[in-house]
Amino acid sequence: MAVSEVAGPLPFDWRLAARRLLRSPLTTLAMIAAGILCGLYYPRFARAISPVAQVYLNFLKMVVLPYLVSSVIFSITAMVQDPKSVRYLGKVGIAVLVVSFLAVMVSGTYSLILQQGQIENPQARIELGEFINSQGSVSTDLAFPFQPPPANGDTNGEHSILLDLVPNNVFNALASGQTIQVLLFCLLFGLAMGKIPQPSSMSLSQALNAVYRACTVLTNWFVWGLPFATFILIADQTASTGTKPLTLMGGYLLVMGLSCLTFLAVAFAIIAIRSRRGYWTTIKTLQPLLMVAITTRSTVASLPWVINLLSERLRFSLVVVELLVPLQAALLRTGPALLYTSGTLFIAQLYGHPLAIPDLLLVGIVSALLALTTGGMGSLLILSQMSIVCGYLKLPFEAAFALFVAVDAAVDTLMTLSSVSTIAASTVMIAPSHREGAQPAEIVSEVPEAEPVR
Repeated sequence: MAVSEVAGPLPFDWRLAARRLLRSPLTTLAMIAAGILCGLYYPRFARAISPVAQVYLNFLKMVVLPYLVSSVIFSITAMVQDPKSVRYLGKVGIAVLVVSFLAVMVSGTYSLILQQGQIENPQARIELGEFINSQGSVSTDLAFPFQPPPANGDTNGEHSILLDLVPNNVFNALASGQTIQVLLFCLLFGLAMGKIPQPSSMSLSQALNAVYRACTVLTNWFVWGLPFATFILIADQTASTGTKPLTLMGGYLLVMGLSCLTFLAVAFAIIAIRSRRGYWTTIKTLQPLLMVAITTRSTVASLPWVINLLSERLRFSLVVVELLVPLQAALLRTGPALLYTSGTLFIAQLYGHPLAIPDLLLVGIVSALLALTTGGMGSLLILSQMSIVCGYLKLPFEAAFALFVAVDAAVDTLMTLSSVSTIAASTVMIAPSHREGAQPAEIVSEVPEAEPVR
C-alpha cells in the first residue's frame, strides 16, 4: 500500500500560515504604505485609533527591563566563571572604534556628494523660511538649552555624564527606566555573583533563567500585533506632520535613508555569512526585529528580539549573545553618529557656510564622541545635542531646529534601524555560533533544533 494512502493529507496549520504572513517583508511594506495613505486621506480616523498602538507599545516596553536584568546578570556571571570569555570584551572595543569611524565616513560622504542642504529653487527656499517662521514658538521655547553656560556656572556640569551613569538608588533607576544606570548595576552585580561559589549562586541563576524565558515567551506573543501597530503608528505620524516637511527636508532624509540602507545591507551580509544562510533568508529571519525597530523606534525595546533571534533562530552562543547585545547597545551608537554628522553638514550647506578639511575632521570626531553619550536618551534630547557640534563651527542650529523636529519620527526610525542592525552584526562577528561551539561528536549529529545550554 502506498505511503500517501496511509498517511493522507496533512491538516492545514493556520497558525503557521498566519505567522508567515505577518512576518513577511511584503506585509510590512504594505502596512507602511497603507498607514501613509490613511494618514493623508483619513487623518481623523488615524488620530482616533492611535491610542491602540500606544497600548501595544507599552506591552512591548514592559518586558525590556526584566529581560535586560535577567540576561545581563546571568551572562556576566557565566562569563566571569569562564576565564575564556574575557577575550570578547577587547573585541567590543575594536567594534566601537570601527563602527564610529564608518558611521561618520558614510554619512559624511553622502552629505558631501549629494549636497543635501543646497536648495537652488527660490520657491522652495521661500517655503522653507515660511515653515521655520510658522514653528517660531517651538524654537523660542526650546532655545534655552542651546545657549552656552555662563562662565561662573555650576562646575558639576562638566561631570554630568559621569554622574548620570551611576545610580544612587537602583530601584529608582528601575522605576524611572534609566537603562544605562540599570545596565551598570547589572554588570557590577554579575561580576560580584561570578565571584560567589556556584552552589551558592545556583538558585538565583535558575530564577534569572526563568525570568528570561518568560520574557521570551511574551515577546513571541506580541509579534502577532506588530503589523497592525505599524499601520496605526505610521498613519498617526503622517496625519500629524503631513508631507510638506518631508519634501522640504528631502535631501537630508535622502542622506539619512541611504546611510541607513548601507548599514542594513552590510549588516545583513555579515549575518548571512556568519550564519551560513542565504541573503534573502537572513532578511526574512530578521524581519520581526525590523518591524519592532520601526514600530517602537527604540533600540532598547528591540534588544530582546535581537537576543532571541540570534540565539534561538540563528544558533549563536546564548551566553555570549546575552552579554554582548546590551553592552553594545550602550556603546555602538550608529544612529546618533549618522544624525550628528549629516545634520551638521546639512545646516552648513543650508546657510552657505563652507567647511574646510579641519572643520570636517572636527565634525567627525565630535559626532563620534558625542554619540557615545546618547545611551538611554529620547530622540529630541539626542537631536538637541547637535547644537554642541554646531557650536564649534558657529552654525545657527536654533533656526533649523524646527525642521529637524518636523521629521523627527522618520529620522528616529532610521537611527533605530541603523543601531539595531549594527548591534546584531557586531554580535555575530564576535559570538561563536552553535556549530563553532559544538564538540566534534555534536557536529556529526548536528541537531539544529536542540535547546542551547545555559
